[in-house]
Amino acid sequence: MKTPELPFENPSALDSLDCKQPLRFTPRQARVLSALEGTEGWVWREDVDRIAGASNGPQIIMELRRKVTGHDGIDLERVDRIDRDGRPCHPGRYRLNEIGRQRLARHEGGCHGERTQ
Repeated sequence: MKTPELPFENPSALDSLDCKQPLRFTPRQARVLSALEGTEGWVWREDVDRIAGASNGPQIIMELRRKVTGHDGIDLERVDRIDRDGRPCHPGRYRLNEIGRQRLARHEGGCHGERTQ
């Protein structure tokens, strides 16, 4: 059976977004984006949940990728760990990379002005 294509835009399409409409973020998206923007390091998935105030961090990251950074603008890294029961696990963490920062800066300063919620 053929795997259906994901409904994800071409990252180059993000470079030509219509600048007439301001980017709008939910409060959860705005908090997570602010946290990613405020660090050069990684933000653990559990921290994304706490920052957002919800337990759907991966969904919020997906929405931010679709709205402004593209899939290649937020990195995901799976890290090998041992959980409290002594079992291996692979928690994820996210980072806004240089591509994502450039796209965000272009939309904030270039054509969209301030973020609206």
